[in-house]
Amino acid sequence: MKQFITLKPMKTSGYKVLEPVNSKFYALYETLEFHFYQKKSNLIDWLYDEIKPSRTNEWISIRKERGAIALYDVSAWIDETYTGDYLDPEKRFEMTIPNFLEILIQWEELRISMPDTILVVIHEDNHVSLEIDPVIIKQYQDAGYAFDINKSDN
Repeated sequence: MKQFITLKPMKTSGYKVLEPVNSKFYALYETLEFHFYQKKSNLIDWLYDEIKPSRTNEWISIRKERGAIALYDVSAWIDETYTGDYLDPEKRFEMTIPNFLEILIQWEELRISMPDTILVVIHEDNHVSLEIDPVIIKQYQDAGYAFDINKSDN
């Protein structure tokens, strides 16, 4: 079954996630935010760098693993009492390199255009899509995915 999160623009800037998120979506969303705020080197440059296998901040670790991109939610590591693995396989999401690149490029375009609603969909095969067309978003809603496209941060 497809999974989704809905993003709506906030008054201040950026997007707010309207639904509760699991580790997959947390790592994916933080990756996109991580991509925005890179000053010197962005994730697209990193993707083509054959020397550096990973990028990490305090919330996520992005790794090139076996010809794919693995996103890990490592935010629990900040808690001094956390005793689990740094790269917890239960908090890992994998996607193809072409899909990762596609999402990064599309997200950059969306950052500029700031559509009213973005539906982030993880399909059954872990392919990620960013839907902004109101007709497509309505089709998802009509298909029984329970989210409110009219909900906002206001």
